[in-house]
This record gives sequence, structure tokens and C-alpha cells, in this order.
Amino acid sequence: MHGGRVDLVERMRRAGLRLTGPRRAIARVLEQADDHLDIDQITKRARKADPSVHRATVYRTVGILKKIGMVDELDLLHIRGDRHYYEIRIGSEHAHVICTTCGEVVEPSGKTISRARDGFAGETGYRVDYIRVEVGGTCPRCLSTGGGERRAAEPDA
Repeated sequence: MHGGRVDLVERMRRAGLRLTGPRRAIARVLEQADDHLDIDQITKRARKADPSVHRATVYRTVGILKKIGMVDELDLLHIRGDRHYYEIRIGSEHAHVICTTCGEVVEPSGKTISRARDGFAGETGYRVDYIRVEVGGTCPRCLSTGGGERRAAEPDA
């Protein structure tokens, strides 16, 4: 979730991708996302800017962006069924902590991820070049309201 901090259109231009109207609309949706979006959500939002956007175009564009390392595909522990979510890749270290009760997703700071990287490197002897971590647990709100029971995954629509 990056809320417009990354100029994906410019990155696409520098990578030599053809910038059609639908691709620009898809990129802007990803740039402005304050949440993790699945293909249907990206399609719906992109169509508001460019009615010519089709679901197949979103799949192809996201696939290209994923292949060249500009977008990450996430399953978020399959807490909402088999859906996959997409977000702009902004670096080589990224983590998501998902509440298995309410589905809230938070992204820990770089300091937390750096400690994890150091731990993995220390234990394995590897030079860790890339970290993408998904952690499941119960958020403070669910704990305080007596939650904590894992909810059943929502079926895909």
C-alpha cells in the first residue's frame, strides 16, 4: 500500500513499455491504492478513469509488471480465500502482518524487517538479498474484544 508515493507510469516508461490509456489507468490505480487490490478491484477502479479497460487487459498488464519486478503478487495467507492481491514493489524488503480474525493487514517498518534479515542471515549464513514475509496473528483490536478465533476464509465471488 503506497498511496501514490511511487510513479509507476514513469517506471513503466523507463522500462520501455508502451503506455496505452488502459495501462496508464491501471498504473494510477496501483499508485493510489491505500489497500491491497485484487484483479476485480483494479479493473473496477481503472474503468472509472478509462472505460475501455477490460479485465483481460488488467491481467496482462499486472502480469507484465510482475514479471519485470514492478509489482508483487500476494496471497495474504489466503485469509480471503484464493484471491491474489497486487501492490507496487518499492524495494527488496517488505512484510505484511495479517489478522486471521478480522483480515486487517499492516506493514511493519524497515527496522523490523532489517532485524528479520539479520536473523535469517545469522542462522543460515546466507547473504539475504530479498525478503517478502507474511505473518498471521490476532490484531490488538480483536484481542481486546475477545476475538482471536480464526475466521473461515471468504469464498471468492
